[in-house]
Order: sequence, then C-alpha cells, then structure tokens
Amino acid sequence: MRNLLLLIPLLVGMGVVIQSGANTQLRAILGNPFLAAFISFGTGLLALLILNTVMGTDPSILNAENIQRTRWWMWLGGILGAFFITSVIFIAPIIGPTKLFGIIIASQLIFSVAVDHFGWLGFEVQAINIKKAIGVILLIAGAFLVQWGKSS
Repeated sequence: MRNLLLLIPLLVGMGVVIQSGANTQLRAILGNPFLAAFISFGTGLLALLILNTVMGTDPSILNAENIQRTRWWMWLGGILGAFFITSVIFIAPIIGPTKLFGIIIASQLIFSVAVDHFGWLGFEVQAINIKKAIGVILLIAGAFLVQWGKSS
C-alpha cells in the first residue's frame, strides 16, 4: 500500500505541468493572469467543497478553539499557492515548462533537505547524510542537464 501511495506524487507532478499549460492558455484567452489564477483557485475551491460534502466532513471542526491553536505560518498555504500559480502563469510562457519546473524542483529539493534536517514546519527530524546529499546533487545535476543541455 505504501508503494502505491508513491503514485500520487507522480500524478501530482504530471498534474502541475498540465495545470501550468491550462492556466497559461486561460491567461492568453482572458488577457489577465490574475483572473486566470482566480478561476484556477475558484474551480479548486468548488472541487474541495464537493469533496468535503461527499466525504461528510464536519464543518464544526473549523471552530474558534482550533483556529486559536494554529500558528501564523500555518495560514500561508493559500497565499503561497496563489503566488505559485500566478508566477507559473507569468513565467511558463517566457522560459517554457521544462526550465521553469527544473528550477522549481531544484529549489524544492534543497529546501526539503533543510526542512527534514532541522525538523522545521512540524516535520520529524531526518538528518542529512551522504546518500541523501549525493542523491540531491545528482537530481539537481540531472535537472541542469535537461534545462541547459544543447540538443543535438
């Protein structure tokens, strides 16, 4: 079952590329990147409302007590999501999805290793070791070769 769960990030990765193309084309039709991002988040909100209704989520979970237990940075997810989507809408048509996502993936890998190593954001500490360091370096090198390698 655990190995089956690894398919989800694979699908998410493909979905992000499709999302960037869909949102970029929406921007081209509408002529407004912020409206395209708004529509993207609006359809996502609608999908989550339907999912929570189907799953029978109890809305009373979102109460004052639970909200007070949160920390300020826990509310950044939506803002960072909006920043991500809008940035992709702006940048993808200029540099292309391969270069864009190569840079994003390299950044995610480097920051993820730091988050794991120090246990930031509530994650369990998973110290960096030589195998992880080599793996990250190889993935970044691969992304670099895909991005800037000259085609024959």
